[in-house]
Formats: sequence, structure tokens, C-alpha cells
Amino acid sequence: MQTHTGLIAMSTSIDTLFSQKLKVSHAAHSLNSLKRQEIGIHAIGGYTPISHVADQYGVSRKFVYQQKEKALAGIADAFDKSISDGGEKVLFYIPVTKKWLMQVLLALIFICRASYQGVIEFFRDILDYDISKGTVHNVVYEHLQKAKKINLDQNLSNIKEGLHDEIYQAGNPVLVGCCARSTYCYLLKLVETCDANSWGVHLLDLMQKQELSPDFTIIDGGKAARSGQKDAWPDIPARGDTFHALKPFLELVNYLENRAMDALKKVEELNHKIAHPRGKWKGEDKQEGLLQKLIEAEGASKKAVLLVEDLTSLYKWLKNDILSLVGPSYKDRQELLKFVAEQLRLREPMCPHKIEPVRRYLENHNDNLLEFVPTMEMCFYEIAQEFEVALSLVLEVYQLQGLPSSSRRRWEKYTALRTKLGDKFYWVESMVNKVLEDTVRANSLVENINSRLRTYFTLRRELGNEYLEFLQFFLNHRRFMRSERKERVGKSPKELLTGKSHEHWLEMLGFELFKQAA
Repeated sequence: MQTHTGLIAMSTSIDTLFSQKLKVSHAAHSLNSLKRQEIGIHAIGGYTPISHVADQYGVSRKFVYQQKEKALAGIADAFDKSISDGGEKVLFYIPVTKKWLMQVLLALIFICRASYQGVIEFFRDILDYDISKGTVHNVVYEHLQKAKKINLDQNLSNIKEGLHDEIYQAGNPVLVGCCARSTYCYLLKLVETCDANSWGVHLLDLMQKQELSPDFTIIDGGKAARSGQKDAWPDIPARGDTFHALKPFLELVNYLENRAMDALKKVEELNHKIAHPRGKWKGEDKQEGLLQKLIEAEGASKKAVLLVEDLTSLYKWLKNDILSLVGPSYKDRQELLKFVAEQLRLREPMCPHKIEPVRRYLENHNDNLLEFVPTMEMCFYEIAQEFEVALSLVLEVYQLQGLPSSSRRRWEKYTALRTKLGDKFYWVESMVNKVLEDTVRANSLVENINSRLRTYFTLRRELGNEYLEFLQFFLNHRRFMRSERKERVGKSPKELLTGKSHEHWLEMLGFELFKQAA
């Protein structure tokens, strides 16, 4: 009986020890990688005995020692890899996954403006990874639907001033439209023909689906864009573009200056030949011929110089008075614009192929080039009403902004106006400056977008609206690294339009941006 009882006690003791070992083994197996790492760090620290660490996590001491060895091996491995085979220090490592490669592919195409062939070469030479052109194409179009949806979901009711133009690639027209304030590109479409119907269809579509309804647009001399807008948006005015009025005029002046310089050089050459006759020019009959040529050349040079002086004066009037922000009244500007066009017509026979296009543009757009002036004058009237001051005083403050800050006349007027307006002067001046800042006269911003588009278009033999949809998404969600306007730096066109921040454009497509370990 005693023997039987002893066997039972021994059996119970063995079972208890075995069950404890099973529990410890089960606890060790259930630990995730972070807990194992934590055990290894505690063991390396040396502040806590191994047995206490084992009890804390419910594992065996042997298991704790194993995690300690792994942790030490990992540290040693990390220090060994900090120096490359060439002896250079390794700055950081990137976990290269298939999704990361797709992210790099899109970044190369849109950030670096790489062609498909360029992407293939980069993957081959830098990453030692082969990729086909079809794969590059498929990756782009795999994320196209997300980009298109984001484009279409954007409400455009905040856009108050639209800029419209077209750009041609290999003879194919692409319609472009953007916001004058935020630079947000709301229209980027490839069309078969650049006519009024094409413009009208796309503008009507934007109004109906995305609530685009600006106060006005600015369009260059293109008749198709104006006619299309009139059909789609009959109540929205299309203003003239001062940029396309001034740029050809300046080119005309430069051309005539070069021609006048050539005429003066010809006079100088003839004078030199007459003063130092050589060879065949020594004869009296030759000298008489040279004198006759000199008289003709001097007459031509005088006419050329006089023409340059006249057109330079006309250009300065157009730029600094007629189309300037600060200038005469609307009525006076209209008269001056007609005067400039008449003077160009009088001088047109002297250089018809260059002067005629400039003169014709001014005449054809004399009704819309100055449309920004009545809007400003209405704002000045409202300022006078709000502060209960004479309109003439508000207009004097307006004219004051056109005088150079170093001018004595400016400071004399400034002092006189401060005396007349008293405390209201600073409020009136700030409101006038706000009107000037908010006045848009040219669509040069859309020309800037066109120049950026050109760098993408030249990499493609063929353009498609699907590719343009993706490009539009990228341009609207990429943040500006630099800009002449400080408020745009570090923000994307969408953030400028909505006033709300958003994720990086790659994160919006479902990618996770790489971050270096701290």
C-alpha cells in the first residue's frame, strides 16, 4: 500500500513539472516578433536577471538567452553592413517591394518627365531590374481610374477667373483651362479640331458636372474659344488678353530696331568705301555710284530710325498707360487705344507684314482688352460709398499707386491725401491696393502651364485623353517647391483652390511613401 501511494505521488510530481514545461513552451510560441525583440533588449541591458525576465514574460531562461543571442547578432550585423564593399558608409536601406517599384515608376514619369524608354533604362542600370514597356504602360493605366475619379470629384465653384488657351502637339490641338488664382488646371483635353463646338462641349460639361461658373475668363485672339464660350456660357464675359497684345508689339519694335541697325551699318560701310577707295572703287564713275547709294541709304536709315522711335513711343503708351493697372479713365483709354491703332495704320506701308497683324489685333479686340477697367472703377465707387468720401479722392489714391516710391511728387501727393482723408486714408489705400492685386488682365499663367505641358508632350509620339487625365491629376496635386508668389510655395494648386491640405499625390493613389528610420 505504501508503494502504491509513493508511485502515485511521484506520478503527480512528474505530471506537474511536465505541464509547467508545456505552459512555458506554449507562452514562448505565442509571442510575436516585437515581444521577442523586447525580451532580447531586456536581456542585453543587464539590469534585470535572466530568471526575472523569464518569469516576467512566462518563458524559460533558455528562451531568454536565445533572444539575447539573436539581438546581439542583429546589432553586429547592422554595424557590419554600415560600410559597403567599396568602403563607403551606407546611409540607409530601402525595403524594395513590387509596390515600391511601381511608385518609383510613376515618380520617374511625372516628377522627372521620363519617357517609357527612360524608365526601362533606369530600372536596368540603377536597380538591376528588367521591366518591359508594356509593364510600364500597364502600371500607369492601373492607377488611371483613381486619378480620373479625383479629377471629376473636385468642385470648381470656387474658381472666379478662368484662363483659356490651346496648345498643339504634332498638329493635334489640346484645350487648356486653369484658375488664375490657384493655377488649378480644370481642362486638359485632346480634340480632333479646335473649333467652337469642341470648346463649347467641354465648357458646358464642366459647368454641369463640376459647377464651374467663373465671373469672367481671359482668352487670347482665338475666335473658336470665344465662340464656344458664348454658346456654353452666354452670361459669362470673355475678356481680352493684354499679354497677346503687348508681346507681338514688342517683337515688332525689336524687329524694326534690328532693321534700323542694319540700315545704319550700311551707311557706315558706304562712308568707309568713299573715304578709303580701293580696287574697283577708285574710279570716278564708281565714286559717283557710291555717293548715290549713300544718299539713298541715309534716307532709308532716317526713315527706319524715325519709325522705330514712333513705334517705341506707341508701345510705351500701350503698356504704361492704356493697358496698365494704374492709368487714365476707361473713356480716355478707349480713345488712346484707337489713336494707337490709327497711328499704326498710317505707318503700315513701311512694314506691312509686321505692323498689320499688331494693328489688326488691337482693332479687333478694342472692345474687350479694356474690360478690366470698368470693373476697377466700380470697385472704387463702392469704396467711396463705404467710407463716405468723395470718389475723386479715391481715384487720387489709385493714381498715387502708379507713381514711383522714390518720386518727390508721390510723397507730396501722399501727404496731401493723408491730410484730406485723415484716419480713413490707410483703409482707403489698403482697399485700393486689394483691388489692384485682384485684377487679372492677362492669361500668361495658362501660357506658363502650356510651356510645362510641352516638356511632357515631346516625350510622347501620341497623346491620349487618358494620359492627359493622369497628367492633370499630377499637376493639380503636386506641391510647388518654388514660386514668385510666396503663398504658393509648399502648396499644391488644389490646396490653393480649396484652402484644405491633402495627402501626397502618390499616397492618394494608394502608395505609402518611404520614410527613413529615426
